[in-house]
Amino acid sequence: MTTAAAPRIHPTAVVDPSAKIGVGVEIGPYCVIDAGAALGDSVKLGAFVRIHGCVTIGPGTSIRDHSVIGGEPQDTKYKDDPSRVVIGAGCRIHEHVTVHRGTGANTETWLGDGVMLMASSHVGHNCRVERDAVLVNSAMLGGHVHVGERAFISGGAAVHQFCRVGRLTLVGGAAMVTKDAPPFSIVVGSYPLRWRAPNTIGLRRAGLSAEQRSAIRHALARIFRSGQSPTRVAHELSKSPVPEVAEIARFVAESKRGICAGPGGVRHNDEGDEGF
Repeated sequence: MTTAAAPRIHPTAVVDPSAKIGVGVEIGPYCVIDAGAALGDSVKLGAFVRIHGCVTIGPGTSIRDHSVIGGEPQDTKYKDDPSRVVIGAGCRIHEHVTVHRGTGANTETWLGDGVMLMASSHVGHNCRVERDAVLVNSAMLGGHVHVGERAFISGGAAVHQFCRVGRLTLVGGAAMVTKDAPPFSIVVGSYPLRWRAPNTIGLRRAGLSAEQRSAIRHALARIFRSGQSPTRVAHELSKSPVPEVAEIARFVAESKRGICAGPGGVRHNDEGDEGF
């Protein structure tokens, strides 16, 4: 019979006795873990990591040096509300990352399983980042942002508060997302953010069939190239039997900030290998 591995806690770390520490956890030098924090089994913390007491971390997640999880929101409306950060299983959080807790009583900032936050990226208060999404170095999410599954936010990109980035969408480097970016797309630029193309490579890597990819391409082309109102096109597309097309239509119809601009002068081949 095997014995569960006891946590390995560096002698310089400060861990409140009431924090919940799972089996096989590793806590590096000079970490600070506050009362109320909960670390799942096999969580690994590098050096100088700060985990505030409002944080729950799923099993197998790693957090590297100098990251701060659960800090106060950078929001003037915040009044010491009892809010949370919830991080899923198997996430990879690299150096100097900040994830802030929610603004508003009983709210949360939420990261799904398998999310990767590269060095110096930031997740603001009340964000929801779905599973397997990636934020590259210095990418930033303002408050109340929703990032879809397997979305990819490139280095230096920023997403304005209350904006949405759809599933399997690639945000280009240094882009400024001030409008919603629909699923399955590549978006680039700033003021305005522009739709560039379907995320062809991303769709293939996600295992979507040729028929699904073709339907997505045609749906996005109708929204961004037809010259018609995107809302009217979305209403027509909502009747599609292809779930991914219906997802695009629903995303556009539910947008509160409006969707990003069309391709403008950008030219591309819909069948080309664009994306990640």
